[in-house]
Amino acid sequence: MIREPYTKDVVRGVVERRGSDVVPLTFHKWWGQGTWDKYGTQLLDIGADIPEDVRVATYTVPGAYESPTSDPDYRWAFSGSPSPEGTSLDARIQLPDWRDLDAYLAEFPKIDRQVGAFDAARAMVRSHPNQYVLGHWWYCFYERLWAIRGMQNVLLDFIEHPAELKRLSQAILDHHVKVIREFAAAGVDGIFTSDDLGSQRALMMSPAVFRRALKPLYAELFAECHSLGLHFWLHACGNIQAILGDLIDIGLDVIHPIQAHTMDYQEVVDRFGGRITFLVGLDVQHLLPEGTAGEVRAGVQEIARVFRRPEGGFMLAAGNGIMPETPLGNIRAFLEEATRLSAGSG
Repeated sequence: MIREPYTKDVVRGVVERRGSDVVPLTFHKWWGQGTWDKYGTQLLDIGADIPEDVRVATYTVPGAYESPTSDPDYRWAFSGSPSPEGTSLDARIQLPDWRDLDAYLAEFPKIDRQVGAFDAARAMVRSHPNQYVLGHWWYCFYERLWAIRGMQNVLLDFIEHPAELKRLSQAILDHHVKVIREFAAAGVDGIFTSDDLGSQRALMMSPAVFRRALKPLYAELFAECHSLGLHFWLHACGNIQAILGDLIDIGLDVIHPIQAHTMDYQEVVDRFGGRITFLVGLDVQHLLPEGTAGEVRAGVQEIARVFRRPEGGFMLAAGNGIMPETPLGNIRAFLEEATRLSAGSG
């Protein structure tokens, strides 16, 4: 091990910007679809001496179309959902007709019926008592809404069906609140979920729509986390600069990844530095798969140059799942350089 993993107190100090020059690493060993198939245990070998500063545990998340438990309704689809066969992920629609909303909500997944759904989180906390543990799931509000309604439909729903969308959103919020309470009871330190709110150019919806339809949901979720002593971490790909200030104002603690090529790093730091903690992800789209090992190391250095602050508020990750086109040498260069920087020596 190049260095020992940081304790939860150290990570908390960085997240809360209480004066720490170290740079915790998490989601740095994030293998994208196909990467494990290509490299297998070679990935374990090149990362064996790289620390994990934040541990991650999920819960038994509802299935998309099939329940992972003995409860047949523990899924996001319902009995009236069209078959997903022959359609891509983005084309699948679980609730195509708002006239079925009552029937859909009657079958909405009920986390309180799922025995053992948080056993993995409890086990993670027990096995790493001195480390920071995140309770994790993907798809928070926007992503869950479009997974249920279809992306094109939900973008129209913001304008044409706000009342129905609000009822569905409230059910999702209620589910997430129960999940957070269970994670808190399991002893985690923070919550990490996702909403890819931006394209590579701008938000997926107008800032006004975000503020009307999604911001109040996030405000409630952040408040619930904070009332339980937890931090809230959000993964949001794309250019979200137009609403990052809104998320900060309602209490977001950590934002990931500040996606390369979508927002200007220095502008983000100038506008928001000191108000939120940045879990900055190295570019997995171009730099890691296409650059040289030297360029990868320089890219890590540049991120640190821009984001590192004496009070903390900076951590390192991969920007998303590392793609199978990425040379093993580049993955090692990233992990090694990130670890060197993370020790606080610059």
